[in-house]
Order: sequence, then C-alpha cells, then structure tokens
Amino acid sequence: MTKKQIINYIVIPSITICVSLVFGFIFNDIILGGSTLIFGFLNAYYMAVGKPCNYIFGILFSITYAIECYNNGLYGFVIFTLLVYTPIQIFGIINWIRHKSEDAVLMRSLTLLHGIYLTALLVVSSFGLGLLLSLIPGQNLAFLDSSSQIVNLCGVVLVAIRFREAWYVWLVNNVIDLIIWIVRLSVNAVNAPMALIVSIMYLIMNIIGIIMWIKIEKQQKEQI
Repeated sequence: MTKKQIINYIVIPSITICVSLVFGFIFNDIILGGSTLIFGFLNAYYMAVGKPCNYIFGILFSITYAIECYNNGLYGFVIFTLLVYTPIQIFGIINWIRHKSEDAVLMRSLTLLHGIYLTALLVVSSFGLGLLLSLIPGQNLAFLDSSSQIVNLCGVVLVAIRFREAWYVWLVNNVIDLIIWIVRLSVNAVNAPMALIVSIMYLIMNIIGIIMWIKIEKQQKEQI
C-alpha cells in the first residue's frame, strides 16, 4: 500500500473509531451515538477526498442517525431516510464509480442562475414540508426539521451528480442542525449530546470538503 492509501484506509478509520468510542463513553451513548459518529465522519471524509466508498458509510450513518431522530420526535429525517436518502446514495455510488478519475471523482459546478433557482426552490419546499410535518403528532421543531431535510436532500442530490456546490448547501444545513440539537440538548433529550457532536463534526468536515473539492476540481481542469 502507498502512504496515501495507508492514511486513507487505516490511519483515518482507526483514529475515528477511537475518538468516537471516547465520546460515546463520556456521554454514555457508545453503541448508537458512537456508531453514528464513526459512520458520519468516514462518510464526510471519503466524500471530501472524492472516494466512492463514502456512500457505504453514508447509508450506515443515515440508518443510525434516523434512529436518533426518531427518539427525539424529528420524523422528517426518518421519513426521508427510508424513502429518499438511501435510494439516492445507491445511485450516487454507481454514478461516482462511472465518473471517476485515477484519484477522485470528476467534479462539476453550477451556474449563478441555477444557484438562484435552487435557493428559491429550497425556501418554498422547506416551508411546505414544515406544514406537513407539523400535522404529525409528537413532531418537534417542524419547520427546522423540514428545512434541515430539504437542504440536506439538495446537498445529497448535488453531490451524487458531482456538483461541488453541495458543500455550500450542507453548510446551511449544518447551521440548522446545530440549532436543532442545541435546542434538544437544552431539554436533556435522549442522544442529543452525541448528535450535537456529529453536527459539529460535519460542519468542520464540510469546510474541509469545500477546500478539497475546489483544489481537486482545479487540478482536474488543468489536466484537460
């Protein structure tokens, strides 16, 4: 194995598992919370460096995180995981493998006009889904939950079809998720501490992802 492969497939996973288990022990949430943090970090890391295997961890993360959301009355993510996220992630890994260069997936960028259209669609869709979720008994933070799911869905779709703007969209989602889990933590909700740590981890990884994708995309354009 090369030095880069050792870092990607041995060092990073090993550190991730150790850190996740430590946080899981601290917050007495080793099994579900620890697993969510492990899968979430590896999903974000491998996506940031353009590796198709990120989708394997993405599917596992969606399942464990959906359980946490269900336990906290945030049913938007549960519904989207079953009906939307998992199928899109399956498509994503197939599409990435089909459009992969030697080192990373081939990347694309949106135009400014498409970005404006996309923003308007996100606002309208978030409001509409929020109205629907508010009708579910036991639903908490309906409009924050709906905004998180719509924005996250947009990011999932964009990254599946290889647009780097997915990372900017996910930064917005990070802010929404941080608000959600800070609110849930304030009422001592189950799994909230580890979920908040996962949200902070994704915020950091998304910033790294933006930097990495800009760098990789620039290198790919120079090779054309």
